[in-house]
Amino acid sequence: MAKTARTAAMAMAAAAILAAPRASAAADALVAAAAAVRHVRSSNPALVIVMQHASERSATFRGIVAAIDASDSIVFVEEGNCGHGVRACFVDLAAGGTNRYMRVIVDTRKADWDLMGSIGHELRHTLEVIGEPGVRDNHARYFFYERIAVHGASGACETQAAIDAGNTVRSEVRKSNQQAKSE
Repeated sequence: MAKTARTAAMAMAAAAILAAPRASAAADALVAAAAAVRHVRSSNPALVIVMQHASERSATFRGIVAAIDASDSIVFVEEGNCGHGVRACFVDLAAGGTNRYMRVIVDTRKADWDLMGSIGHELRHTLEVIGEPGVRDNHARYFFYERIAVHGASGACETQAAIDAGNTVRSEVRKSNQQAKSE
C-alpha cells in the first residue's frame, strides 16, 4: 500500500513539474520534449533531453516509446544507483485505477549512446510487463521474471529481448552520430 501511495505521489509530482509555468525558452523546449514522450517521463531535464535524442536517433527506441505510449502504463526514468554492479534497472511497479506506474533507474555517468541503450534496454523490460495485463505489482513482476528470464551473475533477471533492444539502440545511435559527424 505504501509503495502504491509513493508511486502515485511520484506521478503527481512529475506531472506538477512538467505542468509548472516555465520562464525560459530552454525550459519550454524541455516541456515540449517531455510532451513528445508522454508515457515515458522523467523529472530530470537532462534525461528528458537524452530520451528525446534517443527517439530522434534510434528507430528501435522510438518503437519502444510508441508501444508504451499506446499502453495503460506510465514509466518514470530517473537518475540513481541500482547497486549489484548494474548501471540501469527496472525497480518498481504499482497500479492505480486502470493505469500501471513503473520506475526505471539509470546511472547517468555513461556516454550518451550507452545511456540511451541502457534506457532502451530497461524500457524493453517495461514492455514485457505491459504485455502481461495481470502483472500489476512488484510481487507479480517478480514471479513473471522468474518464469521468463535468465538470472545474470549479479542476480539480475535478463531477457534476450531487452539485451537485443539495448544493443540495437546503442548501434543505431552510434551510426546516427557517425553520419552526423561526416556531414
